Order: sequence, then structure tokens, then C-alpha cells
Amino acid sequence: MNAPLFPTPLKTLLNPRSVAVIGASEDQSKFGGRLYKTLLQHRYAGAVYPINPGRDTLFGLKTFPNVDATPEAPDMVIMALPRDKVKAEIAACAARGAKAGIIITSKFSDAGPEGLALEQDIVATAAEYGMRLIGPNCLGLISPVNKLVLCSSPALNVEQLIEAPIGFISQSGALMGTLFDRAHGMGIGFSHCVSVGNQADLELNDFVEFLIEDERTEVICSYVEGIKSPERFVALARRARAAGKPWLMVKAGATDDGSRAAYSHTASMAGDYAALKAICERENVVMMDDPLNMLSLARAMVRYPNRRVRDVALITTSGGGGAITADQLSHAGIGLARFNAATQTGLAEHYAEGQAANPIDIGGRKHDGTAELGVVTAEIALSDPAVDLGLMVLTTAPDVPGLTRQLADGAERPSAGHKPTLYVMLPGRVAAPARAMLIERGLPYVDTLAEAMDMLKAWKSWSNHQAADTPVRPAGMAVTRAAAQGALGEGPSKALLAQAGIAVNLERLVRSADEAVAAAADIGYPLVLKVASPDIAHKSDVGGVALNIADADDLRARLARMQARLAQAAPQARIDGYSLQAQESGELELIVGARRDAQFGPQVVVGAGGVLVELLKDIAVLPAPVDAKSARRAVLALKIAPLLGAYRGRAALDVDAIVDTIVRLGWLAHDLDQASGDFEIEVNPLKVRLQGQGVVAVDARARIGQA
Repeated sequence: MNAPLFPTPLKTLLNPRSVAVIGASEDQSKFGGRLYKTLLQHRYAGAVYPINPGRDTLFGLKTFPNVDATPEAPDMVIMALPRDKVKAEIAACAARGAKAGIIITSKFSDAGPEGLALEQDIVATAAEYGMRLIGPNCLGLISPVNKLVLCSSPALNVEQLIEAPIGFISQSGALMGTLFDRAHGMGIGFSHCVSVGNQADLELNDFVEFLIEDERTEVICSYVEGIKSPERFVALARRARAAGKPWLMVKAGATDDGSRAAYSHTASMAGDYAALKAICERENVVMMDDPLNMLSLARAMVRYPNRRVRDVALITTSGGGGAITADQLSHAGIGLARFNAATQTGLAEHYAEGQAANPIDIGGRKHDGTAELGVVTAEIALSDPAVDLGLMVLTTAPDVPGLTRQLADGAERPSAGHKPTLYVMLPGRVAAPARAMLIERGLPYVDTLAEAMDMLKAWKSWSNHQAADTPVRPAGMAVTRAAAQGALGEGPSKALLAQAGIAVNLERLVRSADEAVAAAADIGYPLVLKVASPDIAHKSDVGGVALNIADADDLRARLARMQARLAQAAPQARIDGYSLQAQESGELELIVGARRDAQFGPQVVVGAGGVLVELLKDIAVLPAPVDAKSARRAVLALKIAPLLGAYRGRAALDVDAIVDTIVRLGWLAHDLDQASGDFEIEVNPLKVRLQGQGVVAVDARARIGQA
């Protein structure tokens, strides 16, 4: 039987009219028993068909020996069977007319080639009948808005599911169950949670698309281990942004696979994780490190939709706590709002001299008999136009619950503008009643400053997103093609850069001292001498670079010393000659490079260069081609960016020339990606001169085609 022309949409699949639990049991030590009980416990409204040939009833419901015996074809089936029985069961369910199936069983593609082959066979079997599959190797789904729980996690043993417009997709079932448990305890609910497992059929992108279209979901959360369809991922990120739905993501595997590559720094710095991060930054998919903080931020974004957070008002019960928090806010790049005169005047009525600024220590109050000072303080502070969010840091005090309630009341007064608040509940059991009050009122809270900073950094990142312009090829820049494949030496690499309009220094390849002296007369002193060898990646490490060569005698002597050092340090290296170059000066050294990421295509790298590459690891990665505005933002966001400005009598450096180089390198990467597939280019250093004097690439290497 062929698959239907119009597959059943996920909206229907995740809200089935009937569910068959294959392997249903009353034994809570078994997957099937826990699944079945949990489904009934949460009052699913559809028909439930327990499949168990050995029982007549289970928990009062009639059982069926197999799926063929059910009164109608179930919309959804779920099974936790031994691996060898899954294929036959899926075939039977598909033939019966089941629309979707969840396979809990593991040891398929997650266990090697044999399991992968079986997994593919099962998907093909289901596809013949138009049946869609979730998993295998997953923990099912939790859909509070549909009262549908098809998950065996003990985290579901709660009296009632919390409904909230947060969708969560996880490539780890155990993590989904753990986070559901922690979130429930903090009062955080969901619209839908899905564990996608091996993504043999339905995958991450399918569920993201569903959540974008789902009217009951406002914020999308995801835990990601691998992305199957990169182009679709990018398209969905844009759709989520257009729909006004923030997409938050935690990605496992931040260690770059590219770090194993020894050919250039570019490969290691723009490895798989960095490439994905660059795409996410461009599309405003907010990457976070901690999944629980991701859910806390989602709760805050749901409570305060479309609010941008940049500068905060800090209200605390401790001077020390306020100072520590202010430090951490500074480290996180979160600003303390500067109160206007009216705010300061209003606070000065209730606080001692010097205490009417930001942060506000409630302990610095005047004892003027003001009742409910927390209400007054929060209302005045949050009414200030410069404040985007009220950060309430509570320490142990005589009445933590009462003061927390006061702050919440003040923040919710109309004059405070309904601005976001975040409560940091530092005490332990003393703050338990306050936490319960915040949960009851749906107000976001965390228990540590580190959690708060992680949330606020991510919220600010989302708030500050600027859509990239359409990249424009520089005027007069033709499509660039590499003249050769394989590893290119410095000369051919610079020739490739020059084709793209990137400035390079004058260079001649010589093989003897006499050739060198003759070439030097054309180039002019001072000079740089470098070994030319495809076997030596980092020339200075083996004595293969000589600087500041002043005249012919110095040139002969330095070449002889270099040859002697290379004979000791790299005796097996093939020496093609020696590159004699004009020595160029500059005020700052950068590294710029490009490579092709296997998933997301061409990428450009820019960062601190020269000998500081490994030391500072100060880089930005951008998807190519790059628009000038994005290139400028990336350069000015580097840690070394202050060195680009004027200081101590020195004029500013030529940022425009850096931006132009990045744009040209981006188009070169685009052209190589179209023509050659895999490639790497690295320029280190790119010497940056004063404003108006440009930049120049003085060392480069490239690889065109497969390594």
C-alpha cells in the first residue's frame, strides 16, 4: 500500500482520538504498566485500547489480544517491546490503519549498523501505509493541553499537569522526564513535551514546525544533540521569529569536532558547535548552557510576552548581596538602569541619603513609618522609563514571604508598567512560603544568582537581535575560482585572496641565497623570509620565519641559519623554497579565515591574531556570505575591540577595511563552496593600520577540496 498523498498533520497525530498501549499491564515495574497507568491517571478523553493477550481487563478496561481486535484502528500506538518484536508489531499496526506510533525500545541506530538497518526497515514498513513514527529510543510525549500522557517517567506521578504555552522538544528522554519533574516543582507548565529519540522518522524540525503553528504554544524550548536537516532548521528559525515565538535551545557537544584538525586554526575555531552557534545568533535562536534555566526563561517570556530586557532595577534586602549582584550583572553584560530625577526624588522620601540610586538596599530605609515599603519601592523603581526589569534579590530576613509579596504587589501596580520581574530566592527553607506564593501567582523565580545571570544574558541576547541585511557582493568583485586543488602554499593562497580584492604583501619564491638577494633588490628592504613547505603548518615553531632583514648580508646569514634549524627541527619536511616578502607594519594583528561546515555551509572567522590566537581565543564566526553591518557588529564585539579605537594619542584603526575584508572573504567562501565543496582558508596575521590606511594579509594558507 502506498503512503497517502496528504499525510496526517502533527496537530492531529498529537491529539489522537484513540490510543493503543501495546504491552499494557497493571505491573508498575514494567514500562507498559507505567505507561498505561499514567495515561489513565491524567484523564485522557479518547478511547484507550490496552493490548494484552493474557488479561480480560486492566484497571477496569477491556483488553484486546492484538491491535487487529480493537473496535477501530487506533490513531496512536505506543510500545515498549523487545527489539526483535518491534518490526512485526509496527507492520501489524500500520496494516490496521494506525496513523502514528511511539517506539520506546532502544538498541537501534543508537547501537550500531545492525540496529540502524533494522530501524530503517521499520520506518520503510510504516511508510508504506502512511504511518508516522516517534523514536525509537525515546520516552514518548506529554501533552498537557490534550490531557495526553504517553510517557513512563515517574515524574508524571503528579495530581494534575500544569498547562502553559511552552513547548519542549528533547533528544533525551531521561532529560525530558527530569526537567518536567523540576519544572513542575517550580510551577512551570507546558503545552507539549516530546522526546524524539533517534529521529528515525519524525524529527526535531517536524515538532518545531508543529509548535510554530500551534496556537497553544508561545515559546519553543529544545534540547539538541544533532540536527538532521540544517536548511530546514534555518527556515524554521525564521518562521518562529516571524511568528513572534522565541526559540530557546541547549545544544550538547560544545567541544568542536574541528579541534582535531591540524591544518589550520580556522577549522578548530569554526567547528561544528561554533557553526551552529553562528547560525543561531543570526536567526535569534537563543543558545543556553543550562536546560532548567532555559525553562525558567521560557516561563518569564510567557508571563511577559514580547518584552525586551537590557537594563534592570536591582532591589535587595542586603547591601552585600546587592554589591555581589551588581558585580555579576556587570560581568554578564547586564546594565543597571540609571534612575531619572523623579525616581530618585520619589525614593529619597523613604531612603537615607545616598540610598535612592540603583541598586536599592531596602535595609537603607528611613524609619518614617511607611507601611509596605516593598510595594512603594517596587512601584517607584519599575515606573522609571530606563528600567526594563525588576531584579529582586531576597536574602534571609525576618519576613521573607511578606517582603516578597510586597515587591510583587508593587511591581504589578499599573504605574509600574507591568514590567518583568525576576525573584532570586537565596534563602533555603525560610523562603519556602515565598516560593509557593510566587508559583501561585505565576511569577518567575530562581534560587541562585548564577541562574539569574544565565537567564538575563539569554533574554538580553534575544532582545538585542538585529536582523542581518542581505549580503551584497562588493562592486567589481568577480566570482572567484581556485586555480588548483589540495593544499596551497602561501603564494597561491595569497593569489586567491588577491583575486577577491583582499590586500596582500609583495612576495617572491626563491630557492637559493643568490636568488633571494636578486629578488630583494626588486622588493626592497626590510624583508621577511619564510620557509615554503606543505609539511610545515606553523612555520615559527620550527624556526621557519625571519623578520626585519636589513640588507643582502643579513639576508644570506639569516637564510643559512634557517636552513640549519629546519634540518634539525623538521628533517622530513619537503622544502619547496623560501618566500621572500615585503615586511609590512600594522597597529594590530587579526586572524581571518573561512571554511565549509558540513551542515551549515560556508563560514567566516575573525578574531585576535598573531601569537594571540591560542592565548585569547577571541573569535567570532559568521555564516557566509556576510553583510557589512553584521561584519562590523562582530568585529566591535571582540574582546580586543577597544584596541581598534583611538587611545593615548594614537588614531583609530581602519575598521572599514577590516569589514571590507570580511565581506570579501565571505563571498570568496561562497564561491568556493559553490565550485569546490570543502575548503579552508586562513590569514594570520592580517595587519591592521590606522584609519584610511587599510589592512594587509602577510601570511595565508588554504586547502581546496577534500583533505
